[in-house]
Amino acid sequence: MPFTKEDVTNLAYRRYKSNESYDDSVWYLAELCVTINKNIKNGYDIQPLETDNLVLLIRENVNGEILKPTEEEVKKLSEIIYHEHPEKSKLHWFIAEKTLLLKEIESLINKN
Repeated sequence: MPFTKEDVTNLAYRRYKSNESYDDSVWYLAELCVTINKNIKNGYDIQPLETDNLVLLIRENVNGEILKPTEEEVKKLSEIIYHEHPEKSKLHWFIAEKTLLLKEIESLINKN
């Protein structure tokens, strides 16, 4: 079931309340994005600091479980995000969105 704006808002608020550091939030957003990108076709079109409402197509090389990114892949993207200097509230929002998006991808993979 697709997630709603309210789902994203609630998760972003919980992240805000967690008092996670800015650097940890940047790293986590990068990790989510790289993981998503490794698992869906045209995944690299999903930008970390943009809202995405895409019809997801699982990559053919995904075989029953989420492909995990390397630390180096996450590091590269986290540096890009960090240099964009997004507000922490935006980080919370995009982390929440990407978390829910990744859950949908995992659900699709588990069903197929």
